Amino acid sequence: MKLRLVTTLLSLLLIALLLPALAFANPQGSDVGVPLFFNGKQLKPEVAPRIIKDVAMVPVRIIAEELGSKVEWNQAAQKVTISKAKTKIEMIIDQPAATVDGVKTSLDVAPVLIAGNTLLPVRFVAEHMGIDVDWSDVTRAVYLTEKPADETVLPPAEQPDTTGKPATDGKGNVLPVITGIDTDATRLYLKASSGQLNPTVFPLHDPERLVIDIPDAVLDPSLYKEAASKSGSTVSNNVYVANVRYSQYNVNPYSVRVVLDMKQPVDMSWESGLNTAALTGLFQKNSGKFKVVIDPGHGDQDPGAKAVNGRTEKEFNLTMGLKVYKLLQQEEQIQPYLTRNDDTFVPLDGRGKFANDLGADLFVSIHGNSYLATSTGTETYYYKSDSVDFANIMHKHLIAATGLTDRGVQQEAFRVVKITNMPAVLLEVGFLSNPADTALMFDEAFQDKVAAAIVAGIKEQLHIS
Repeated sequence: MKLRLVTTLLSLLLIALLLPALAFANPQGSDVGVPLFFNGKQLKPEVAPRIIKDVAMVPVRIIAEELGSKVEWNQAAQKVTISKAKTKIEMIIDQPAATVDGVKTSLDVAPVLIAGNTLLPVRFVAEHMGIDVDWSDVTRAVYLTEKPADETVLPPAEQPDTTGKPATDGKGNVLPVITGIDTDATRLYLKASSGQLNPTVFPLHDPERLVIDIPDAVLDPSLYKEAASKSGSTVSNNVYVANVRYSQYNVNPYSVRVVLDMKQPVDMSWESGLNTAALTGLFQKNSGKFKVVIDPGHGDQDPGAKAVNGRTEKEFNLTMGLKVYKLLQQEEQIQPYLTRNDDTFVPLDGRGKFANDLGADLFVSIHGNSYLATSTGTETYYYKSDSVDFANIMHKHLIAATGLTDRGVQQEAFRVVKITNMPAVLLEVGFLSNPADTALMFDEAFQDKVAAAIVAGIKEQLHIS
C-alpha cells in the first residue's frame, strides 16, 4: 500500500486572457474556434475558445505563454489568481464574481473547467491587464493589443535592474546572459556572455512547436522587442522553423524560454556546446532515438513530503531528475525529456499528456516517500500490464543502488502511470520521514549512484548495451 500523499491537481496549464460579454452568433457553449490575435499575430490555443452565454471564454495557456502573466492555482479553494504588474485578479471556478486588487466585482460568466482546462471570460481579465480588446464583425475575430510600455508598470520583482548589478542565483552566483538566439538552414544557435546553459526541450502539438527552457539564465535587454513583457521574436530562414519567439519567462527563479514555431514536426538534438555558453541545436527528421521522459514529482506550490531535515520532496525529486537527464544525454540512442527542469508546478494530467503527445518510449517518475520515522526502504510502482517487466528491471537496479530495505514492486493506480501510453513506473527511492534514509537521499554521492542505476534500468529495458 502506498504510504505517501499524492496530490491530484487540476490541469491548469499557464493562463488566459479574457473576452468580454461580446455577443456572437455562435450558440452558447459552442466550441467553434474564435480567432484570436495578439499584437497582430494570430494565437492558436490548444483548446478552442468557447462562447458561453454570449461571452467568449479563453483557455488559460494563452496568457502565460503570450503575455508573461503569473498564474497560481489553489486546489482546495478552486481558485485561480492572475498577477501582472501591480494588478491581481482572483476568480473561483463556477462563481460569477472576481476580486481585483481586493475589490469584488461581478462577472457575466463564471470561470469553468472543461475537459481539464480552465477557461476564463476574456475581456474582463485582458482589460485589467493592460490589454485593449476589440471585436471585428467583418472577420468575426477578437483582437488583443498590448498598451504602450509607459502605460504598464512592471511588478517590483520584475522591474529592470537600474543598479547595474548582474542577476544572481540564490547562492549569489552571477547568471549567464543570453546575447544571441539565431538560426541557419538546419540549426539553432544560443549564445551567452559567459557561464553554462543547461536547456531542456519539449514539443507541443496543434500547432507544432518546440519549447526550450533555460533555467538560471537572463535574456539580454538588447534582444527585447517588447520591453514590457521582456520578449521578442524573429522570422526564421530555417528549413523547419517558421518563427522564433523568446522571453524572460521567469525571474524568481530566473529562466528564459525560447519557442520555435515549426513548419513540420522534427527532432532537435544538441550538436555541441552542452554545459557551455554557446550551444548548437541540430534539427533532424526521424532521428530514430528512444524518447524517455523523466518526471521529477511535485514542484512549486506542491512541495510533496517534508523531509526530517527541513527540506522538501520536490527538491529531492528535481535534483534526481536533472542528474538522470544529464546522464541520458550522453547516450547516443536516447533522447531524454523532463516534465519540469526547475521549481515549477505541472499538473498530473499535464505530465502524462506531455509524454503521450511526445510519443515517448518510457516514462519514469521520481519521488521520495513519507510515513513513520521508522519507515524505510525502496518501492517501485506500476499500473498497466505493459509496465510490469519495466518495473521489475528498474526495481532491481534501484535496490542495488540504494542499499535500503526492499519493499517490492507494487501495482497502484497513480495518475501518472495510469494515463501514460508507454511503459511507466513511479520510483519511491526512500523515506523522507526517516532520518537515516533522508541523510542518504540528500547525499550527492548517493544521488549520483541512484541516477546511474535508473539509467542502467532504462538501458536494459530498451536493450541498449
